Amino acid sequence: MRPRAALAATDLGFAAFAERNRPRYTRYAQARLAQDTSVTRAVRATFVYAREGWHWLLGQPSLAADVWEELRYQVRVLSGAVAARDAEVRSLYDGLPENSADSVLLCHRLGLAVGEAAELMGLEISAVQAGLAVAHRALPHLALRGRI
Repeated sequence: MRPRAALAATDLGFAAFAERNRPRYTRYAQARLAQDTSVTRAVRATFVYAREGWHWLLGQPSLAADVWEELRYQVRVLSGAVAARDAEVRSLYDGLPENSADSVLLCHRLGLAVGEAAELMGLEISAVQAGLAVAHRALPHLALRGRI
C-alpha cells in the first residue's frame, strides 16, 4: 500500500494532466466526430483509461504517446459508426497515415504549433514535421488550397 502523500501526489499529477489535455483532446475529437455525445464518450473513456492505468503509464517511455493512442483508438471506434463533421477531415484520415493526418489536423486545422502538437501526441517535433511533409506530398490538392 502506498503512503498517503504518494497517492496525493499521484492524484495531483493525474489532475494536472487531465486539466491540461482535456480541452485539446476535446477539440481533436470534435474535429473527427459528428456527434457531441460521441466526443464526450471518446474523451471520457480516454481519461478513464489514463486514470485506471496511471501508475503503469508513469513508468512508460511516453505517457503522452500512450494516452494519445488511447484517444485515437476511442475516436476510431466511434467514427466507424458516425461520419466526421467535415468531409475534408475524413479525407485526411482516408488518404494519409494516422500520424500525418493527426499532424495536419492539429497544426493546420486546430492551429497548434508543431511543438505543442508533438507534446500532445508524445512525439518528437521532427516526427510531426515529417508527418506534415508526407501530407504535403500525398495530398497536394489540399496544400494548394492552403488546407495543409
